[in-house]
Amino acid sequence: MKGLLAKSDSLLVTGQVTEEYQAKDPQMVAYPEYVQILRETFEAFELVHVPREQNGRADFASKARQFGQGGRQRTVIQETLRTPRTATNSTT
Repeated sequence: MKGLLAKSDSLLVTGQVTEEYQAKDPQMVAYPEYVQILRETFEAFELVHVPREQNGRADFASKARQFGQGGRQRTVIQETLRTPRTATNSTT
Protein backbone atom coordinates (compact mmCIF):
# COMPACT_ATOMS: atom_id res chain seq x y z
CA MET A 1 0.00 0.00 0.00
CA LYS A 2 1.35 3.38 -0.98
CA GLY A 3 0.27 5.91 1.63
CA LEU A 4 1.29 9.28 2.98
CA LEU A 5 0.83 10.76 6.42
CA ALA A 6 1.80 14.43 6.29
CA LYS A 7 2.03 16.69 9.33
CA SER A 8 2.04 20.46 9.39
CA ASP A 9 2.19 23.05 12.14
CA SER A 10 0.23 25.46 9.93
CA LEU A 11 -3.43 25.38 10.86
CA LEU A 12 -4.19 27.51 7.81
CA VAL A 13 -2.58 25.02 5.42
CA THR A 14 -4.15 21.93 6.96
CA GLY A 15 -7.52 23.64 7.20
CA GLN A 16 -7.48 24.61 3.54
CA VAL A 17 -6.39 21.15 2.39
CA THR A 18 -9.00 19.38 4.53
CA GLU A 19 -11.57 21.95 3.40
CA GLU A 20 -12.32 23.09 6.95
CA TYR A 21 -11.19 26.56 5.82
CA GLN A 22 -11.90 28.23 2.53
CA ALA A 23 -8.99 29.71 0.60
CA LYS A 24 -10.03 33.15 -0.59
CA ASP A 25 -6.87 34.54 -2.18
CA PRO A 26 -6.73 33.34 -5.83
CA GLN A 27 -3.08 32.37 -5.45
CA MET A 28 -3.82 30.36 -2.30
CA VAL A 29 -6.75 28.55 -3.95
CA ALA A 30 -4.30 26.84 -6.31
CA TYR A 31 -2.45 25.06 -3.51
CA PRO A 32 -5.31 22.98 -2.03
CA GLU A 33 -6.40 22.15 -5.58
CA TYR A 34 -2.89 20.90 -6.36
CA VAL A 35 -2.81 18.82 -3.17
CA GLN A 36 -6.08 17.18 -4.23
CA ILE A 37 -4.45 16.17 -7.52
CA LEU A 38 -1.35 14.84 -5.75
CA ARG A 39 -3.35 12.90 -3.16
CA GLU A 40 -4.87 10.81 -5.95
CA THR A 41 -1.43 9.23 -6.47
CA PHE A 42 -1.69 7.61 -3.01
CA GLU A 43 -3.94 4.83 -1.86
CA ALA A 44 -4.11 6.49 1.54
CA PHE A 45 -3.46 10.15 2.37
CA GLU A 46 -3.82 12.02 5.64
CA LEU A 47 -2.78 15.53 6.57
CA VAL A 48 -2.86 16.38 10.25
CA HIS A 49 -2.22 19.57 12.14
CA VAL A 50 0.43 19.29 14.84
CA PRO A 51 0.69 22.42 16.97
CA ARG A 52 4.26 23.69 17.10
CA GLU A 53 4.28 23.24 20.88
CA GLN A 54 3.77 19.50 20.29
CA ASN A 55 6.43 19.31 17.59
CA GLY A 56 9.65 19.60 19.56
CA ARG A 57 11.98 19.72 16.58
CA ALA A 58 10.05 22.47 14.78
CA ASP A 59 9.52 24.39 18.01
CA PHE A 60 13.24 24.22 18.87
CA ALA A 61 14.28 25.29 15.37
CA SER A 62 11.85 28.19 15.43
CA LYS A 63 13.04 29.42 18.81
CA ALA A 64 16.71 28.98 17.90
CA ARG A 65 16.26 31.11 14.78
CA GLN A 66 14.19 33.67 16.66
CA PHE A 67 16.84 34.18 19.31
CA GLY A 68 19.85 33.63 17.06
CA GLN A 69 20.93 30.47 18.84
CA GLY A 70 21.56 28.03 16.05
CA GLY A 71 23.39 24.90 17.01
CA ARG A 72 25.96 23.05 14.95
CA GLN A 73 23.54 20.30 14.04
CA ARG A 74 21.09 22.13 11.91
CA THR A 75 19.14 21.07 8.88
CA VAL A 76 17.52 23.63 6.65
CA ILE A 77 15.55 22.60 3.62
CA GLN A 78 14.56 25.53 1.51
CA GLU A 79 13.33 25.99 -2.00
CA THR A 80 12.62 29.39 -3.48
CA LEU A 81 9.86 29.37 -6.05
CA ARG A 82 9.61 32.08 -8.65
CA THR A 83 5.91 31.28 -9.10
CA PRO A 84 3.55 29.18 -6.99
CA ARG A 85 3.82 25.45 -7.67
CA THR A 86 0.44 24.32 -8.89
CA ALA A 87 -0.92 21.69 -11.24
CA THR A 88 -0.75 24.12 -14.15
CA ASN A 89 2.99 24.76 -13.81
CA SER A 90 4.28 21.66 -12.00
CA THR A 91 6.98 19.47 -13.47
CA THR A 92 5.86 16.40 -11.47
